Amino acid sequence: MKKVAIVGGGLAGLTCAFMLQRKGIANVVFESSAGAGGRCAAATYLLGREPYSNTFGLIESLGLSRAVIEIPPVAGQFYKGHVYRHRVSSATGLLRFKGLNIADKALLSRMAYLLVRYGSKLDFHRPEAGVDLDDESVATFVKRELSQNILNYVAGPLISTLFFYGSEETSKLLYLNLANYMHNTRISTLRGGLRALTHALAGKVRVDGETPVTRIVADGPGYLVNDRAFSHVVFALPGNAVLSIRGVKEMLSVEDVAFFEGCRYGRAVSISLETEEVLDRCYGVAVPRVEKSRVATVVHHGFFDPADRRVTIIGGGDDVSVEDLLKDARRIYPRIQAGQSGHEWPVAMPKFPPGRFREISGFLNRKRRSGLLFCGDYLMGPFVEAAVTTALKASEGV
Repeated sequence: MKKVAIVGGGLAGLTCAFMLQRKGIANVVFESSAGAGGRCAAATYLLGREPYSNTFGLIESLGLSRAVIEIPPVAGQFYKGHVYRHRVSSATGLLRFKGLNIADKALLSRMAYLLVRYGSKLDFHRPEAGVDLDDESVATFVKRELSQNILNYVAGPLISTLFFYGSEETSKLLYLNLANYMHNTRISTLRGGLRALTHALAGKVRVDGETPVTRIVADGPGYLVNDRAFSHVVFALPGNAVLSIRGVKEMLSVEDVAFFEGCRYGRAVSISLETEEVLDRCYGVAVPRVEKSRVATVVHHGFFDPADRRVTIIGGGDDVSVEDLLKDARRIYPRIQAGQSGHEWPVAMPKFPPGRFREISGFLNRKRRSGLLFCGDYLMGPFVEAAVTTALKASEGV
């Protein structure tokens, strides 16, 4: 009889548990903190029904379709002391980007050519299909094929506002898989934020909170997890935490151990504060790194959800602080008030430097002990859809 231990109560773990429960397979989620949800509370947007097909399928299964809020496609960009607004995913919108000269704007059509050229190797849900493109950074690729200004004000901000780290440490394959959908992106969210998704999931599955998994050992064909017997174990925690559990390393190959030792994450800090009025007429403002700001993005929740008057300020880096974010955010919006507490995300987004997707492909194709399964955004890309998609695959493997 199958009984599954799921280690980690974030979006991936909860999704896997929910799907197994629908199949009638007994499972329990082990979560080290008091409440489930993980990093999903920090996520803001869903990037469209086509690239996020599995996430929207999950939303429908949970009865949350009416909670979906379509976000008007108006974004902002901070440039030399001012916020300039434009429509996302339109040719005229791109042409209105400040910081681009006429020559740069003429080069934008080349991006469409490059996407057609590499199209057969681009698969948002299976990035390992494009490992031939996993050979250089976004910064090197865009500077060579387009221009430095397009890197500074188009490609670079797309990476830093979504992932909170730099284009020089991000594989061009990740950028191409994302850019392949940007011409027709329809951004949305859930009423109350994406934590509504994990909250709904947690209410439908068994979660043992404040129960960290300290030891896993092989027990015949099955496993002992904290001395409890299970037929399968699904690891749904960040990749850099897998080897911290006693007994796991001994069950993995040398290659798998090296893979997990190579998992790297970016750090982020966020501040959420209430405002009496909506501070801007756009859903979010990108702050290019060339502006020398610790802020990567400012999200105006009230623009797309009048019941939510929050402003969320987010920045990434090993040394960014709440004080840094507030100081730089006031350069953009002087009306932002001090005295707000922030939240540090030491493990915010998995990093995908050049060559990482090749390593992921090797990991996914290796055979290992029966009953050991893995899911999480580190196996696909730093997206909500990645957590959901890999969780579905793990549930199918049980």
